[in-house]
Amino acid sequence: MEKDKCAPGKGKIGKYRLLAELGKGATARVFQVEQPEGKEVFALKYGSCKARLRAEAAILKQLRHPCFPRWIDEGEDRGGAYLVMEYIPGLSLQRLMEQYPMGMPEQAGGGIALDVAAGLAYLHACEPSCIYRDLKASNVLITPRGRARLVDLGAALRLDGSSQGDRAGTYGYGAPEQFWEGAELTPSCDVYGFGKLLAYLLTGQDPGKPPYDTLEYCGRHSGIGREFRHLLDRCLQPDPQLRYPNASFLMPVLERLLAGKNCFQSRFPVKKGNRTSCRYIKCIWKSEYERIF
Repeated sequence: MEKDKCAPGKGKIGKYRLLAELGKGATARVFQVEQPEGKEVFALKYGSCKARLRAEAAILKQLRHPCFPRWIDEGEDRGGAYLVMEYIPGLSLQRLMEQYPMGMPEQAGGGIALDVAAGLAYLHACEPSCIYRDLKASNVLITPRGRARLVDLGAALRLDGSSQGDRAGTYGYGAPEQFWEGAELTPSCDVYGFGKLLAYLLTGQDPGKPPYDTLEYCGRHSGIGREFRHLLDRCLQPDPQLRYPNASFLMPVLERLLAGKNCFQSRFPVKKGNRTSCRYIKCIWKSEYERIF
């Protein structure tokens, strides 16, 4: 049996004592830890890809928003690197959705979506702008007070022109251009992922499982009102030019919908005409699991 490449030492990473394993991904593991002489617990992410952990730590260190965990510490050992963050108690949205197989009520789902949109808007407004790139239910934690928090910024990217060729994301959630070499990455990638997450909240249909045509099954779902359908349609456009350009446009729309407004008004004009290029047709095909359009 092959040895786990990101396995830490026995019971300890750096000066932090392991308490429990919180999660495990392809390249990293997350633990609940504490300092030997301290009472406060933290979340520690440990992986063998040191460059990726350093990049994630550099982004997290600059964030000052309640939607994201606070940076605490970082370091390396012979086996890999680690990132220590604020520990956020709660339940993953993926687990919570098991209780809503037909979707949440619009007020509940919209409230979670508003918290997520606020976090994305903050990322997009950074200098330089950042994109999250891996928005999905398993990366959203719901705290005991019912607030949504975004964790795992391992795929986050600064849009400073240095890493445009790097592809990342989760199939079923990620925007088409995220899986096509050479396509420009913009904050509208996260708008697409937000649309997928909102569709999951309102329908209970996991975007990572078939059927993959999210807009089609949203159109058949009786629990989604007309205004939310308009919002989903705008977010899930395959051509990024037809989506909202960043998450700051999502917040006033959601606030109006949650306040009970019956009108849907967009402040970002739709570009008319068929603007979907051959490149994006290929993107759609590739990102939607070989579905023929």
